Amino acid sequence: MGTVHTLANWQVLAAIIIALFTLIWIVTGLIHRTYVALGAGLLMVVLGIVEAGSVFWYHLPWQAIGLLMGLMIMIGLTNRTGVFAYAAAKAAQSSKGRPSILLIALALLSTVTAAWLDNLTAILLLIPVTISIAKVMKISAVPFVITIIITANLGGTATMIGSLPNSIIGTKAGLTFNDFLMNLVPPVLIIWIVTVGLLSLIYAKSWRTTQISMVELMSIQPGSYVKDKGLVIKVLTVWALVLASFMLHPLLHFEVAYVALAGAVLMSLVNYKTYSWTEIYSSVDWNTLLYICGLFIVVGGLIEAGIVQIIVVKAMELTSGNLMYVSMLILWLTGLVSATTDHTMFVALMVPIIQDLGLQSQGALHPLWWSLALGAGLGGSGTLVGATGNLIAAGLAGRAGHPISFGAFLKAGAPITLVSLLIATAYVSYMYY
Repeated sequence: MGTVHTLANWQVLAAIIIALFTLIWIVTGLIHRTYVALGAGLLMVVLGIVEAGSVFWYHLPWQAIGLLMGLMIMIGLTNRTGVFAYAAAKAAQSSKGRPSILLIALALLSTVTAAWLDNLTAILLLIPVTISIAKVMKISAVPFVITIIITANLGGTATMIGSLPNSIIGTKAGLTFNDFLMNLVPPVLIIWIVTVGLLSLIYAKSWRTTQISMVELMSIQPGSYVKDKGLVIKVLTVWALVLASFMLHPLLHFEVAYVALAGAVLMSLVNYKTYSWTEIYSSVDWNTLLYICGLFIVVGGLIEAGIVQIIVVKAMELTSGNLMYVSMLILWLTGLVSATTDHTMFVALMVPIIQDLGLQSQGALHPLWWSLALGAGLGGSGTLVGATGNLIAAGLAGRAGHPISFGAFLKAGAPITLVSLLIATAYVSYMYY
């Protein structure tokens, strides 16, 4: 947690004010979140709340940053192969022009892509192709776009690399790739079945009078999206090696960050004739990485100011030290917060709180981590502002002539999120307590 130093009362107050304004500005979007987080982090250092010497070694989550950077490069290079557009076009043709079947196919594709890459990437890859397919089928793209958003958030909840909060939780808590698979895939599968069933019911009326031209649909050539089959084989081989290394972590003892970075280097080397260094550099979302750095310095300031310890004591008093009640509190609080604001900051703050809870209760921490991951992932589908990917998807759909209102998303997102959190509550209670 850094070098312990005593803070003056004004510094403690300043740490609270900085954190509150950081949250407000991130939620309102008045200033870009990266500038907000970096500015707030810098203030924490300038005011002496966080010692400059401790920032680099103690507060920045280097494992998460390395993991994300490696994955970003791999995703960026994979995207250029056209393999995901090919899969979406195939899904459309396999539906034989039936929108209800297409919804299930896209939900499955979105979930798998998000779990394998991440939820935001799944949205960016699938939404443009889905809008094109809906145009050919002469139906509204809105039900499909909302389905992709919700199932991408769900798929991202299932794995350590599926979402930014999970990457932070996994690397900071010392959890393995397999830990996430074993503990989060079962509830996600149950929730996925219920979610797709509910989405099918919600949108069933939309398609009763739809007439689809099968000639146009079958005229799509999925193969045209893939320019170089050899490149696809190379890229998928690297992915297979990286995912196998993640899963063999208990035997190999390689940190996931090093595996991801090695995968990025290998993918760049096997395709050095195809990709330029500019393309590799531009694949990294530097804004997100700097945003994480700033956030963790802000959280470090709250730790140094003793705010985290106060929250821990209050949580233990509120739940009488019962870890099951703590788990439920974390799950629902995270779920509700994630539905209304950027969940990355909340997760970054919850990580040291859960670590302290474990020390005070001397109990098993794992259920608390899974409650946090489930709350963050499931809550993101509650409203249109619940996750960055939601807003990006709505923006892409709106520009293509398929606007998604806050209310239209809420009609599907809110009940599905509520049911999902109830299923997660039952799962955590049954499996761990």
